[in-house]
Amino acid sequence: MKIVYAISNWIYGTEPLEKAFQRLQKYQYDAIELMVEDPETLDLDAVKSYMDTYNMPVSSICTKMTGAADAAHKKNLIDEDSEVRKNTLAYIKGCMTIGEQLGAKLVLSVPSGVANVTDGWNEETQARCVESLLDLGDYANETGNIMFAIEPINRYENSFLQRGEQALQLLEKTNHPKIKMMLDFFHCNIEENNNGDAIRAAGKNLVHCHVADSNRKSTGRGMTDWFGIMRALKDIDFNGSMACEPLPPTAADVYASQSSDRPEADQYAEECIKYLRLIQSLI
Repeated sequence: MKIVYAISNWIYGTEPLEKAFQRLQKYQYDAIELMVEDPETLDLDAVKSYMDTYNMPVSSICTKMTGAADAAHKKNLIDEDSEVRKNTLAYIKGCMTIGEQLGAKLVLSVPSGVANVTDGWNEETQARCVESLLDLGDYANETGNIMFAIEPINRYENSFLQRGEQALQLLEKTNHPKIKMMLDFFHCNIEENNNGDAIRAAGKNLVHCHVADSNRKSTGRGMTDWFGIMRALKDIDFNGSMACEPLPPTAADVYASQSSDRPEADQYAEECIKYLRLIQSLI
């Protein structure tokens, strides 16, 4: 098992991107997970410069899926409005192109968008999702080495994809080698019966993880069984990334935290990497 440890920069809000690179280098992270809000305005040259300066690769691209926004700004792969789906696909494809250019392994997304508690799990929404995933899988093939991973999140932030077993059902229906899944252990603590069982059920379909404790703070500050998680990852010979997302308490629209100051940013970053590397060394 070889784990790449990263942090998703979006949790630090509007601070300059270079600050995130500096923080990750300081605490000896392996990579950064980069959120791309708008593929057309991202300064690729600046990102590449930071990657070189701080010897910090981009492991993954995190999409900003605003599932509860107005139609013009909504990101939702299962929306009943075909124009919303079309715009969302274009956005994610732009993220995949950037990911390929930066050498990232995958783009990750919540299919129905964050804070979307309207579009539920049914045959119609599943069919729309599979159609979108097939489109993205084919685009991934055209683009190069990039993959696309779907992320289940908890019932309070979305009504469509909440558990690993549902992600596996979508992967089975899609049956595309470039479409995989990830698990976020904050959400798993709400929706899964057992984190280890969810990991083992996912097996080789699991290519990425998000990390926060049961209270969404840094690892060790909550009640999550990190030993059980690490043992399960070892059982499936996990060779993906674990991107930390420690956050202060948030409402259903987790993106609201981007506008708040993060005085605990350095402390949480240091705690996460030290705790995770310690657990890995002991299993």
